[in-house]
Amino acid sequence: MTNGKRYNLFILISTLARNIVEIFSSVILYEKGYSVKDILLFFAILYGFGIVVNIVSIYLGRIIKQKNILIISSLIYGYAFYYLSTMSINLTNLVIYSILLSIGSYTYHAMRHYLALSILPKDNKKEIGSILICSYIAIIVSSYLGGYITNNLGIMWTLGIVIISSLISIIPIIKLEVKNDKKKIKYDYKGIKKNKIAFFIFEQFKVIFLSIQPLFLYIYAKSDIEYIGIFNALLGVASVLFVYFISRKVNLKKIFWIGNLLFCLVLIFKINITSSSILLIIAFLEGLLTKMYEMVSTTNIYSKDYKDISSYLILTEFIFCLVRSLICLFFYFFISDVKLMLYICIGGILISGFVRYEYKDRLEY
Repeated sequence: MTNGKRYNLFILISTLARNIVEIFSSVILYEKGYSVKDILLFFAILYGFGIVVNIVSIYLGRIIKQKNILIISSLIYGYAFYYLSTMSINLTNLVIYSILLSIGSYTYHAMRHYLALSILPKDNKKEIGSILICSYIAIIVSSYLGGYITNNLGIMWTLGIVIISSLISIIPIIKLEVKNDKKKIKYDYKGIKKNKIAFFIFEQFKVIFLSIQPLFLYIYAKSDIEYIGIFNALLGVASVLFVYFISRKVNLKKIFWIGNLLFCLVLIFKINITSSSILLIIAFLEGLLTKMYEMVSTTNIYSKDYKDISSYLILTEFIFCLVRSLICLFFYFFISDVKLMLYICIGGILISGFVRYEYKDRLEY
């Protein structure tokens, strides 16, 4: 089995495992009695602490194998949701849960990106398409599975599946051929274009939108975790269709800003609808346009304009986590309405479409 196939299998299983519960995290907190502001604080700490976790993970990855960090990450990730299921409602528990989930999540993200950057060839369009396909298939399955199991069997069954499947996901990469670079990290960012950094910054509004979206659906559409799972499964179906049938037939460089404008219009339309049935139709359209956006952003991340993988990851993850945390803190102190938060996020997404970015060719599935 090639490195690429091993990595794709890892992405498929690990994404399935982690999305079973992750998309419902904010809703579970809301059901337990935490306010919207409390949940924003949770996200702010989650992302803010992620800066430290990413840096420590990357340095540790140079001492011990990345797969060992992923094993530890899976165990901490599972324990974080166990803590969520048993904790009482107070600020201290919310902070502890945020930190646990941050460690479990960002050790995984740092190592996942490191492995991808290590094995992807310079001309990596087809490989990126394959990674996205594996991710979206996993999201389709995990979104509905997570909602169904949590609703019908309880959180403990869900946690068991998450931990076991997370550990199973490590098996494909045990023999992954990755050079463990132990040279001193070179913090040289001259080759990274400013427009790429600008895109990184405004792209985070889309991440926050998707983080808040389950809460919006729960409050304004239907107070049912299984419904949120179905909504996200439809997003995943549309994503696979886009990557497989559409992305290879269009030049995203030419149509991205137009598609992004249409994406923002669909999002505005969605947050003004309260019909749960119509929202499921919107989910399909949103899925198509979200993945058009993510194909560009993924290519932006994995483009080979860096000199050192570790320093590049430290920079990118620092930007991602810092911007996300600042957005959530701004909402925490100044905004109380979920819809207004989503409108502001849409504004950031819109601006990102006009940020000049490097994208030279079509992606392939």
